[in-house]
Amino acid sequence: MKSEQSIAIMKALADQSRLAIVNSLLERSQYVEEIARRHDLAPSTVSFHLRKLEKSGLVSSHKEQYYVVFRANDEIFNTTLREIVSVHPVGKELQDDRMEQYRQKVLESFFRHGRLEKLPAQHKKRLIVLEQFALRFEPGRCYSEQEVTGLILPIFDDYCTIRRLLVDEGLIRRDAAGYWREEKSDVPAGRLPWPLPEAPGTENSRQETGRAELKRQYKQNRPDMGVYQIRNTINNRIYVGSSRNLEGTRNSRLFQLRMGKIVFSRELQKDLNEFGATSFEFSILGILDRQEPGDNVEHALAALELHWLEKLQPFGEKGYNSAKAYQRDMSRLQGLAQEI
Repeated sequence: MKSEQSIAIMKALADQSRLAIVNSLLERSQYVEEIARRHDLAPSTVSFHLRKLEKSGLVSSHKEQYYVVFRANDEIFNTTLREIVSVHPVGKELQDDRMEQYRQKVLESFFRHGRLEKLPAQHKKRLIVLEQFALRFEPGRCYSEQEVTGLILPIFDDYCTIRRLLVDEGLIRRDAAGYWREEKSDVPAGRLPWPLPEAPGTENSRQETGRAELKRQYKQNRPDMGVYQIRNTINNRIYVGSSRNLEGTRNSRLFQLRMGKIVFSRELQKDLNEFGATSFEFSILGILDRQEPGDNVEHALAALELHWLEKLQPFGEKGYNSAKAYQRDMSRLQGLAQEI
């Protein structure tokens, strides 16, 4: 699908009468006079709307005897909204470039000669600053509290505040074994535009092979897989999803909520804009049993997700999932089960 058609589809559906006509044609094919009687519209008005819909590719027409019959194009209506809005790679690159320019402007405003002068009051700017501290953590490596202090202190004197904020924002993780940044975290790739001093004791700590390190590696190598939900505590609408790394997904989803940008559900984004990030909570619905070598993990995870979708029915007013996608995935899973 070209970007021009994507825009035409959005414009064509931005009218109440055309939406009503489309719904009628989704039921069955009809001709102009039939649609006009059904919706109490003038035939000329119906023809005008049909031309708009036909130009966008949503409907097509063919002649039967003396009548021109219109029908909905199933191929277009089976296209997901994600596929329609993701046809603008140039626009995305431009947005990414603007975001990077904004990040650099924030860094230049708050950092001087490799040190942070003060923490930004605005949450969005503060996250950009905190990301620079998180980048000092080597992914997949466990740090003691003293080592974390050694990473922060060369850049900012109040290391306690930075350490707490890094954990609160999910940029680094903490448990009894120490602190670490996950291999797949929310911290974007990048670095400060100036070199930072090496933290003391870095070389020695790289050789750490104690029990805590083995424990951390085990946890990262065998993350919990399963199904989660994001619930709107104001209206109780939910989004159900699955993940091969529930803890990593939890960090990612909560970070996206705090940043105010959701890409996997337009309806959830609308509620996020209205109610704010504090109105949403993340919880685990089910954890997949440990799989044995040779098991089809993807199949098992999809089955678990469909089980919860069937149970909770998070569609329409009850949630943010797509009922059509659920039916499609259910049919695909049933087909795979028949093949086994």
